Amino acid sequence: MSDDRAGPRRRFRGADDRGQTVLDFVVGMSVFLVAVGFTFTFVPSLLEPYAVGEGATVIVAERGAARLAESSLAAPSLAASGPAATLSHACSLAFFDGVDPETASDESDCEWAANADDLHAELGVSDRRGLNLTVTQHGSVASLDADGATVAMRAGPAPPRDESVSAASRIVTIEDPEERVGPETYRLTLRVW
Repeated sequence: MSDDRAGPRRRFRGADDRGQTVLDFVVGMSVFLVAVGFTFTFVPSLLEPYAVGEGATVIVAERGAARLAESSLAAPSLAASGPAATLSHACSLAFFDGVDPETASDESDCEWAANADDLHAELGVSDRRGLNLTVTQHGSVASLDADGATVAMRAGPAPPRDESVSAASRIVTIEDPEERVGPETYRLTLRVW
C-alpha cells in the first residue's frame, strides 16, 4: 500500500543531503566562545573567597586594628560601651613602654594580654606574619610622655618594600586627664604582611 493520500510529496533539491552552512558554523562557534569566555571570566571570581591569599592579610589587619582601638587600648570606661575611638593614656603608655600585662591591669585597669613587644600574642596572629603598629599625628610617629620619659607609639619591624602589605587604620583620640587643651586626633595603623 502506498501512501498517496496526501498527494505526491515534493522534494526540494538537495534538502536531505544538505551539509552545514557557513552561517550555522558562525552561530555555533559564537555561542561556544561566549560560553567558554564566561566560564574563564566568572568562575575564578566565584572561587576566590575560598582561596588563601592577600585577602587574609586584609582581614587580619582590619580585625587587629579594631581590637586595638576598640578594646585593648581603649579607655576602660569606654571599652564595654561598644566601639570606642578613645584610647586610654595610661594603658597606651604601658602597652608601648613594655610594661607587664598584669601590672598594667592592676595599676590602670588595662584590657590587653601582651604588650607591644609581643604584638603577635596580643592580636592572636601567627608568628609567620609580619606586624607593624604605628600611631601617628600629622604624619609623624606620636609619642607619650610619662615622668619626663618619651615613649614612641610604634611596635614591630618596618614593613618590607618588596612584599605586599595590607594596612588598616583607625582615627583615635587619647584620653589624658592631665591635658587641658582637649583630645587631639591620632591615626592608629596596623600593617600586616
